[in-house]
Order: sequence, then C-alpha cells, then structure tokens
Amino acid sequence: MHVIPAEPYRGTARTAIGAMWTSIALMILVGLQGPSAVLGPSAAVTPFPSSAPWPPWFTHSHATPGLVAAELWIAVLLGGVGVVAGLLALRRGWRPRPRRLMIGSVVAVLALMVMPPLGTADMIDYAAYGRIAVLGHSPYVMTPGQLESAGDVVGAVAGKYYRTEPSRYGPLATASEAAASDLAGDSVARTVFWLKVWNALAYLALVLALDRLLRSDQRRRARAHLLWSVNPLMLWAVMAGGHNDGLATAFGAVALFAMRGADSRRGLLSGVLLGLATAIKAPFALFGIGLAWAARQSSRSIAALALGAAAVLVPCYLVAGHAAISALTGSPPAGYSALAEVSQVLHWHDTRMFDALGLLGFAAVALILVLRMPPGPRDFPAIRVSLAVTLAWLVASPQLEPWYYATAFPLLAVTAASRLDWVVLANAIVTGVGELPRPYVGLQPAFLAVIGREGTDTVLHLTLAGVLGALLWLCFTNRWRSAEQETDIGVHRRSALLARVTGG
Repeated sequence: MHVIPAEPYRGTARTAIGAMWTSIALMILVGLQGPSAVLGPSAAVTPFPSSAPWPPWFTHSHATPGLVAAELWIAVLLGGVGVVAGLLALRRGWRPRPRRLMIGSVVAVLALMVMPPLGTADMIDYAAYGRIAVLGHSPYVMTPGQLESAGDVVGAVAGKYYRTEPSRYGPLATASEAAASDLAGDSVARTVFWLKVWNALAYLALVLALDRLLRSDQRRRARAHLLWSVNPLMLWAVMAGGHNDGLATAFGAVALFAMRGADSRRGLLSGVLLGLATAIKAPFALFGIGLAWAARQSSRSIAALALGAAAVLVPCYLVAGHAAISALTGSPPAGYSALAEVSQVLHWHDTRMFDALGLLGFAAVALILVLRMPPGPRDFPAIRVSLAVTLAWLVASPQLEPWYYATAFPLLAVTAASRLDWVVLANAIVTGVGELPRPYVGLQPAFLAVIGREGTDTVLHLTLAGVLGALLWLCFTNRWRSAEQETDIGVHRRSALLARVTGG
C-alpha cells in the first residue's frame, strides 16, 4: 500500500495558527476584564469610567495586576512564536488562503477596537489633547494638567499621566484626536473608542492594499498577511494599545508602494501621502529618503515628491502654529535603546551626550544597511532604502518603544524572506515583553515590580545590543539567506534556465 507522506509544513502551520489565535484571544480576554484590571491600580495608567452601551466594552473582574501582566507577557510571546512558525511553514510550502487570513484580521481588529486600551495610557493622553483642541486651545501649549485644573471631566482622568507634557504629535494627529473628542463629547471612553475606529480603518486599509498589490503571487500574499494582517505583535501595538503609529504607517507605507520609479505623477502622490504620515508623527519623514532614492533618476519626480509633501506639511504647521514646530525639537520621552547600558556604565547623566551618540550610531548603521542589505522588491523600488533607514532608527536611535515597529513590518512584508525577518521579530518581541511590566508599578508580589523596573531593563538592553550585533554580522558576512533558501533559489534558477533552453 502506497502511503502519501504528510506535508512537511503541517505541524509548523498548526503551531502558527494556534499560537497566533491564542495570543489574540488572550488580548481580548484581558480587555474584557476591564480598566480595573487593564489599567490599574497604577500611577502610570489611569482607569476611566464606562460609557455603556457605547464601547469600550468590559466587565469588572477584579483580576490582579500580576495576573494581567502574566497574561499579556504570554500573549506577546505566543504572538511572536506564531509569526515565526508561520514564516517557517511558508518556506516549507504552506499556502494558506489569503481570504481566510483577511477575514481573521478583520475579526481581530474589530474585537480589539471595542476593547479598552491595553498596557498603555497613551490613548488617555490622546483624549486629553483632542479635548484641549475642541475647547479652542492648543495642545502644543496647554497641558493635560492645566485641563484638569480648569475642572474638565476629561482632564480629571488624563491629567494624572502626562500632566505637564504638551503634545509631541503632528497637526494631523491632533486633528484625529479632536475629531474623536468632538464626536464623544466629555466622555473619555467614547473618545478612546473613536480613536480606535480611526486605527481600525487605517489597519484594514493597509491589509487590503497589501493583498491587492501582491495578489498575483500567493506566497507573497500569505507572507504579507502573516507579517501585518494577522501579526499579533502589530495587532497589539496598533489596535490593543491604540497607538497612532498605525495611522501614520498606513499613509507612509502606501506612499512607498505608490512610488514605482521616476514618474512625476506618482512622485506627487507619494509626496502627499508622505506629508500626511509625517504630519501625524515626524519620524516618518525618514521614508522620504527611500522615496527620493527611487526617484533619483528624474529631477521632475524629486521636485514633485517635495511639492506633494510641502503641500500637506506647510498648511498643517501654519495652522497649528509655532508651538507645534517647537514640539518636534523638544526633549523626547524615555524609551529603550541598545546604548542604554553603555550610558549607565559610563555614568552619563547628560542626555544630550546619549542622544548625540545615538544619532551618530543611527547614521552609521543606516549607511551600513543601505550598502549591505539584501536586494529589495523590484516592483517597489522605494522599499529597500526606507527599510534600511527605518531599521537603523529602530536599533540604534536613543529612544525605542515596541509600537515603533509598526513602521517596519509593512515594508518587511513585501520584502523577500531572509534572516532579516528574525532580527526584526526578535527586536519586536523583546521590546514588547519588556514594556509590559511598566504600567503595573503596584504589582504584587513585590518581586514582579523589581523585574519591571530593573531586571527587565538590563536584560532588554543587553538583548537589543546582541540583536544589533547580529544585524551587523549579517551585513558584513552577507549571510542573509539560510541554506534552505539558497537551495530553493538554486532550484528556481535551474528550472528557469532549463525552460529557456528547452523553449518551455
């Protein structure tokens, strides 16, 4: 009796599906436990009252902060394991149906859209800035603490976190916050819900864009959906956490996809989209380097690119005022960095030295990556340089937060598989796990708080330094592809050569 061998990817594919959906289910479970579990008790993250029957929807489970932290640690770790297993299964021949992945993405996005923000207080911060703008003040001048002092209901909730910090986000981020606040009135909960609606629309728009752009290649479509659409690490950052990086990423990534070469019309469109992304978060201006590189053979295309970006940015900042520009040069918030342990060993208490070293490191790593990274996708000429510069910023800049990786994954999603995948995933997983204890400063037992404040930081910084070393090693050895990938490429090239010789 002839036995048909099982597909080599079956076990790995099942692991991927199980890990990713368990991760997403844990996020939803934590969200349903309510702000008493998700957001407190903590001096770092503030609970907010329900706006039932409006979302966010949650119960009052009285789950302990330690239990919630553990659930979210497991969710992030399982999410990373799921993506890794999915990419390995693709290399072994797995071809999941793109429609199923898209449906799964829609379900996950909508479920997390109606949950409270998880593991962060940034959305409470956004709600305060939107409320300030709706009341006719500038969030670049007025702070949440001043809003609280004025007796505002939203300020009473938001003023306990970034109390003295004006907005550091761009004018379009403020516009999205003001729109949510205008729809929600004086309800923090409803403001958070509308902000999540904007994120959901942006996230799913990018899901659709990736699917349509790669529809002729089932393997590339599946890879893009694994790295973005159903990637629990990105669903955690953009939808569960609600960070506005998702809005900026949607505009920025589509700007890169639209630039197909030296075409002035595409250059103008890409410039407008780049301007929209940068007017939400300033670091997205780095995408302009890749766009300029793709258009370098035509001065008209470069001029159109610059004109498109200026057509958005100049009016935005003229309306927002000088304070919005000053916010771009203000002291950035503390974050993770591979240089953090170096600064502690050398006893650098002056952040200017730390920032200067970080910027020099960013420039050096960016140059190395631009020169040594593997080839990018031919159909998207702006991707390779943009990905190189973005990765350099993520691994070498003075500040890093896990949700910043939303800038990299859509670009990686359209790039051919290589060991670069593992570098990006390792950084995203490590920073994601490292961020989670921070909102829970009141953890019991006390050793959990110690892990969050001290132990995690040291392990995290050393791991990030190790990942940076691995990235540089790949650059200098050029070992981007595994032996399995090289074999696949060799077989493909031999088959193509045989087809040309035989006329097949």
